[in-house]
Amino acid sequence: MDTKKIDDISTVTVSSKVLAEIIGVGDRQIRNLANEGILVRNTHGRYLLMKSLKNYILNLKIAKAGEKISSDFDESELDLDSEKARHEHLKAMITEIKLQLIRGQVHKSEDVGAVITNMFTKFRSKMMALPYKLAPKLEGKTKIGISDILKEEIEFALRELADYKPSDYYPEEYIDIEEDDLLSMSGTERGIYEE
Repeated sequence: MDTKKIDDISTVTVSSKVLAEIIGVGDRQIRNLANEGILVRNTHGRYLLMKSLKNYILNLKIAKAGEKISSDFDESELDLDSEKARHEHLKAMITEIKLQLIRGQVHKSEDVGAVITNMFTKFRSKMMALPYKLAPKLEGKTKIGISDILKEEIEFALRELADYKPSDYYPEEYIDIEEDDLLSMSGTERGIYEE
């Protein structure tokens, strides 16, 4: 085996077969990645190793962050069983999210937005009404008396804000259900599964 010390790997090129083996994809995916500009061709069938790997890793990071979705789909490598398993896994995840929604463990973003807006609108209204409500009470009071009255009213408004009850804002799908009830309803205790 011939080994040689290399100080600069920016010019090292590899074949598509070697690059496919390194990153774990097929030849077709190598061509697709090259056409997308992710893998850098040097000459026909040869790729700049360092630049290609950096771009590939960057693309994976971006895809993981959700900014770009790339597909490793290769028709020649389609495995029906793994696709069915993936599909079933996604269905189970969706069912779990729906169950959490029903139980009130997760909330839709629009519901959360409506609740927060409602809470702060009421709080703002109370704060804006304080001068009109308290002006007659504060007339002729000492600084300490004014301070006590203001503090009491502000604390009342803050307590009301803090006394938020999540159950007041559950979606109409919400059902209060225990785990045991859920298992007996789904038939899992008896070994019955829905298709």
